Amino acid sequence: MAKEKFDLSNRVFALVTAIVVGLVIYWGFSIYDMWAVNNGDYPREISVEGEGTAYVVPDVAETSIGIYVQGATAIDVTEEGTEKMNAIVEAIKEEGVDEEDIQTTDYYLGPNYNWSQEKGSYADGFYLDQTVEVKIRDFEMVGAVLAASTDAGANSNTGINFVIDDPEVAKEDARKEAIAQAKEKAGQIAEASGLKLGKLLNYYEYDDYYGHDDYDSYYAEPYMMDYGVEEAVSLAAPSIEPGQEEVTVSVTLTYRIK
Repeated sequence: MAKEKFDLSNRVFALVTAIVVGLVIYWGFSIYDMWAVNNGDYPREISVEGEGTAYVVPDVAETSIGIYVQGATAIDVTEEGTEKMNAIVEAIKEEGVDEEDIQTTDYYLGPNYNWSQEKGSYADGFYLDQTVEVKIRDFEMVGAVLAASTDAGANSNTGINFVIDDPEVAKEDARKEAIAQAKEKAGQIAEASGLKLGKLLNYYEYDDYYGHDDYDSYYAEPYMMDYGVEEAVSLAAPSIEPGQEEVTVSVTLTYRIK
C-alpha cells in the first residue's frame, strides 16, 4: 500500500513540475518581448496611403451589334442569320473598321417557345441570337458604323463603351502621383512624431479602371411599320462625344521604423 501511495505522489510531482516549467517559459518569452519593445529591438512598421488620378481621352469605342432571327426550322434560321450577319460585317468593314476589330461574342440557336390556353407551352420554330463586338478607333466613324449596320439588318445594339486601348500609360502617371503623395505623407508623419523611417518593406497597389459606358443603350430598329406596310428605314448617324476617362491608382507603402 505504501508503494502505491509513493508512485501516485511521484506522478503528481511530475505534473506540477511540468506546469511550473511551462509557466516559466511562457513568462520568460513575454518578459523578453516587453524588454525588446522598450529597447527598440522589436520590428515596428508604419503604413501610409496615397492616391493619384490621370484624365485621358479614350481612344477606342466598343459596341456590340447583333441580330435576332426567328423561323420554322433550324436550317431556315441559320441560313437567314448567316446571310444577315455577313451583310452586317461587310457593311462595317466598308466603313473602315479592320477585320481584327470585329469579333463574334455570342451565337445561340434554340427552340422558340410559345404559349396558348389550349396547348400551354409548346415549341414554335427556332430562333438565332448572334452578336459581334466591334472596336472603332476613329470616333468620326462611330455614327456611320451604327447606321450602316442597322441598314444591313442589325436589330440590336448594346450601346457604346469608350475605353483606353493601353490603360497602363495612364496608370503610370496616376501611380507616380500616388507614390509621391504617400511618401510626402510618411515624411510629414515622421517629422511630426519624431519617428525615423527605415527601409520600404511593402508596396500594395489598387486601381479602379474598367472602362465605362458614356453613351446610353442604343436600340437599332431596322424596320418600322407604316399603316401595316413594312418599310426599310435608314437611320441618321448620331454625333458621338467620348469625353474623358478617369484613371485612379491607390497605393499603400509600409516602412520600417528605426
